[in-house]
Amino acid sequence: MRKAILIALCMVVLVAACGLGVSAKETLNVIYMAQAGYQPDDIRDMADLFEFLTDTKVNITFVKYDEQHEKIVASAVAPVATYDVILLDLIWTAEFASKKMVVPLDDKITPEMRKDIAPAIMDAFVFDGKTWAMPFLANFQLFFYNADMIKKAGFGGPPKTLEEMVEQMKAMKAKNIVKYPWTDSWNQKEGLVCEYVWLTGAFGGDTFDASGKPIFNEGPGVKALEFMVSLLKEGLANPKCLTNDETAAKDDFISGNAAFTTNWTFQYALMNDPAVSKVVGAGEMGLIPVSSTVADKKKTASVSGFQGAAIMANSRKKDLAWKYVKFITSPLVQRSYLQEMPVWTSVQKSAYANMMDETMAVKSEQIAAVHHRPKVPPYPEVSSILQRYIHLALQMKMEPKAALDKAAEEIKAVLAKK
Repeated sequence: MRKAILIALCMVVLVAACGLGVSAKETLNVIYMAQAGYQPDDIRDMADLFEFLTDTKVNITFVKYDEQHEKIVASAVAPVATYDVILLDLIWTAEFASKKMVVPLDDKITPEMRKDIAPAIMDAFVFDGKTWAMPFLANFQLFFYNADMIKKAGFGGPPKTLEEMVEQMKAMKAKNIVKYPWTDSWNQKEGLVCEYVWLTGAFGGDTFDASGKPIFNEGPGVKALEFMVSLLKEGLANPKCLTNDETAAKDDFISGNAAFTTNWTFQYALMNDPAVSKVVGAGEMGLIPVSSTVADKKKTASVSGFQGAAIMANSRKKDLAWKYVKFITSPLVQRSYLQEMPVWTSVQKSAYANMMDETMAVKSEQIAAVHHRPKVPPYPEVSSILQRYIHLALQMKMEPKAALDKAAEEIKAVLAKK
């Protein structure tokens, strides 16, 4: 039903007003992640609609998040692009732009479009004064909790601070309500950096300063890693956190094997799907707690994971690629797929979106409190170093402060070479 309505609207609005018509049948190749964010069925659904409207064939390659970067780089150096349209993580903006792997879109993104997208989202894809991707996914992390477990533990509601959360987890463990109250994605991948970024924010700091200099080995960053280690030492965090990605952490929670976790917006819909979730009615979503030491100054903290749709510089179908990008990122399409946060302010604030998504107000408050990873060209190398040393501390092979000092030292050396 939703697809039929969307097709009708697209026929009237998009074809007439946006010029989606394609004169002859062509093929577009797209790469997208099968992990957090819009799920593969939704992306395929959007592509089917575009195919219907334009008589274009859209081939989509779905890969795990961690496989995307390597495949995109390989496509960029090929004589002809393997992919015409890619999903560009905000952390790759500086690298892809500086290496001219994607094309700037400033001549296509109108002032009216920019005005309707929050600067924090749009600026994620700006580097060297140019915009290298069209915002597509306003991804960020939220807090997920099991209300039934909280009630059984003797508490009236979810924790407002990290310290209250620890108190609740200890009570749950003592009463054998759940063996490991906390689950998360702490495997040695990019997700680990994301978790560490919001936790550093929850202790009142940032991992890098405005110039891209690492500062995570100071106060808040050290407290954040010490907190993560303490959850493992006290048996509050599941040991499998060290091998979990976001999907595995989601599975822990929706199977009823955890009371608390943070994850990207995609978890909410799956948590409430009776076909896959055992916590329907008990699972709730709210604002991520912060440390009581900063609670008087800030209510919550999160991490951004904004994704944009970009066009490969060596694509031979740039005009068609832009029509596809403009379609899937359009307010009309995003309005129809509200399981993810729309990038458009007008859609976020619309009566329809707030009627269809009762969590829109919570999401709007949470997205305003995001912390970012640094926008530096050698980000993959920087992240790899940080991942390694955080993971060593979580494995209790290094003390948190020593691990972070070593990571900062190596990252500074990498940045000095660039």
